[in-house]
Amino acid sequence: MTKHLYTETSVRELPVGAELVLGKDAIATPAALELAFARGIRVRYGDGTSTPGSSSSAASPADGDLWKLLAEDGEYVVQVKAGHARVFRLGGAGPVLVGEAN
Repeated sequence: MTKHLYTETSVRELPVGAELVLGKDAIATPAALELAFARGIRVRYGDGTSTPGSSSSAASPADGDLWKLLAEDGEYVVQVKAGHARVFRLGGAGPVLVGEAN
């Protein structure tokens, strides 16, 4: 089975605010996904979600809270250790934990 590869060049060809649908036979480079985010292009996976993986996997409540980061500009640091992610917002008082996900 052949996979379709989306690269930065592929994403540049899409209009700002478009939607990129990645079916089960498509993959995108990390740079392509980063550019899509920067250009306001929504990435939707073949199962209809906005995150990779199967639609049967349930997100934890903490996962939902991390999307709140998009509502507030700022500088963030993500720490990933043993399959656990923690997001910290950087501020004048130092890093502040804003969310965790497994």
